Amino acid sequence: MKGAIIGDIIGSAFIKENMLTTDFQLFKPISEFTDDTILTLATADSVLNGKDYKASLVEWVTKFPDAGYNPKFFEWVKDGAKGTYLSVGDGAARRISPIGFAAQTLEEALTKAKETTKITHNIPLRIEASQAAAAAIFMAKNGATRKEIKAFISVHFNYDLSLNVEYWKQELKLNHSLATPVPPALAAFFEASDFEEAIRLAIAIGGPSNTIASIAGALAHAFFKHIPKSITKRALSRLTPDMELLINNFENQFMTEDATL
Repeated sequence: MKGAIIGDIIGSAFIKENMLTTDFQLFKPISEFTDDTILTLATADSVLNGKDYKASLVEWVTKFPDAGYNPKFFEWVKDGAKGTYLSVGDGAARRISPIGFAAQTLEEALTKAKETTKITHNIPLRIEASQAAAAAIFMAKNGATRKEIKAFISVHFNYDLSLNVEYWKQELKLNHSLATPVPPALAAFFEASDFEEAIRLAIAIGGPSNTIASIAGALAHAFFKHIPKSITKRALSRLTPDMELLINNFENQFMTEDATL
């Protein structure tokens, strides 16, 4: 999960001004957490402490109201999340990583990803994107090869994972939008040799840099099981103590880094 939050923080500096290269300063003075981080923490709090998904979401958004939410979503939360909120945006897949890390089985990852996504994005395209991200994270954490992950996601979600980072970079230049950020994030993960490279490749794609980097960061953390301490330290310094406490508690329960790397 920590990898998702680091990806969001690093990517936040490039949302309005896409980098389109892997040669950039990882952290800038304007690098900060966004709504991607808050929604990820809400999912983690729900998973770790057995809270209702919607109640946890309302709690965290209310606690951090200035993280850059969609105005309609924020109004729905302020109203107590009453009734149905239906978003066509890409928000659900970016908050799903804690489910992939915590799930005991692939089936559980798929089921819980669907449950939490339906709260705000009850649309087949968005549910499938969340399930694909959660499944890939679960598989990466539990020793699957990238070839195995690619095969499973391709078959079950009909994503063309032969498309590489350069393809997605050109696609965004031409069309300025993505159906879902999950395939580009997967492309960055598949091409990376370590966590940092996954983040750099994700941001080089352009578009919603923080969201793509958040998903790629979660995948890279699950697979490589190591994030350089210097990157972790600079990212966590931008969080509040209660955020950092939740991250540490979650990762102590569900994630062990490889200290030999």
